[in-house]
Amino acid sequence: MTPERKDRWRYSWVTFGGIGAVLGFITWGNLGLFPFLLLFAVGYGYATGKIARAAFVFGYFLGGSEVVVGVVQAFWPYATPLLGDCAWPAIALLLSLPWWLIGWIGPEKPQYVGLRMAASLIITSVPPLSTWSLLSPLFLAGVYFPGTGLAGLILGLVTLSLLSAFSAHIAASRRAYQITMHYLPNKHTPSDPLHPNTAKLLAGFLLSIMVTAILLNGTYTPPAQPANIRGVSLPWKALPFNLGFLKNLERQNHIRQWAQQYLKTIPKHQIVILPEGIGGYYFPNFYTAGLLNGIQRIAKARQDTLLVGFYDISQSGKRWSYTDALNAYGLHRGIFPSRQPCPLSEWKPWVNGSAQAFWWRLGPDYLGHQKQPFAMAVCYSELLVWPLASYFIEAPRQPKWILAPENHDWEKTAAENAIQTKARRIWGRLYGLPVVTANDFLLGK
Repeated sequence: MTPERKDRWRYSWVTFGGIGAVLGFITWGNLGLFPFLLLFAVGYGYATGKIARAAFVFGYFLGGSEVVVGVVQAFWPYATPLLGDCAWPAIALLLSLPWWLIGWIGPEKPQYVGLRMAASLIITSVPPLSTWSLLSPLFLAGVYFPGTGLAGLILGLVTLSLLSAFSAHIAASRRAYQITMHYLPNKHTPSDPLHPNTAKLLAGFLLSIMVTAILLNGTYTPPAQPANIRGVSLPWKALPFNLGFLKNLERQNHIRQWAQQYLKTIPKHQIVILPEGIGGYYFPNFYTAGLLNGIQRIAKARQDTLLVGFYDISQSGKRWSYTDALNAYGLHRGIFPSRQPCPLSEWKPWVNGSAQAFWWRLGPDYLGHQKQPFAMAVCYSELLVWPLASYFIEAPRQPKWILAPENHDWEKTAAENAIQTKARRIWGRLYGLPVVTANDFLLGK
């Protein structure tokens, strides 16, 4: 094979697509090797041309979203068996689109590669695209910049952007050298490398970021779990959407009986969190109020707070919706909604019966008479950047802990539960806060 043909194959869109797929799989598959997300910037920058870069991005999202097959088949079990297989590349394509559109802007110069990386990360991390932008490379912030919170997210964005620009500079310099040495003909003229002084300055920035990451990891101490907060995993099958009123009452009575027994076994003045949706659908009526008043009396008498996952029904005329929330009983009363329910399976604003989303609710929620601030990541939200970050924006008091109620009883394998476990640990590291989990699926706990 001639040097020209070997070089053409080495930099082809097929090669970069394959590399992206491997990277997506090892970072977001069962391995969950988030430290390797740094290589996303290297591959993005080193790709020679917009087509190769688009293939790399698509490969990354394709390799990382393999779990979608099982998720779709579990949510729509009566559909065609091929639905999950078809949804997999379709979702990877959907996740790639904003990166492709931004990636097509501007010339192929290292500085523009870095700017496109920054723009893609930002636009996919804030509403509206943040509602479904899974597999964000910004998860590396929790690996390299623990305990830094929102500043760590900014550091992660800067790191990925500068590294992609530097990688593009290295690729351009290498190709220019090959042409100078007549290994390649002039028709392969690459984009211009950075000016040597600019390249040195960029390398210095990257080196300082690397030193910062080493220092942060060397001095980081994981937070202790709060002694008065308990996440309880209950392996009760969640109630299906299409059910009768009596089934809801039966579940709520079950929770009342469980609370009466469980609270006797723990010290007083506790905050107890139950899984997402474990109480089924909350219809405001006399019978439901009577059952839940029983929970209220039990918890308040002990000065406890019991947070129960409910789907709170609200109606306006003929339209109705629900809130995926934790309802508080006992010492504190209130409703704490999920800020971003899962699209398609929950959040479908174009149809009747959709879950409500709260994109622009900023700052922490507060619990108890002491107004203790906390953040919450409900199941799917753990795989996104914005929902959890929103609790730390415009916050006069920063959250003290992260609550993570989940619902995985529908899952046929431990795949999605496992990657969400890894994701919430990464967020706990980034924000330097303890994470309290309540699940109805014990695998991966």
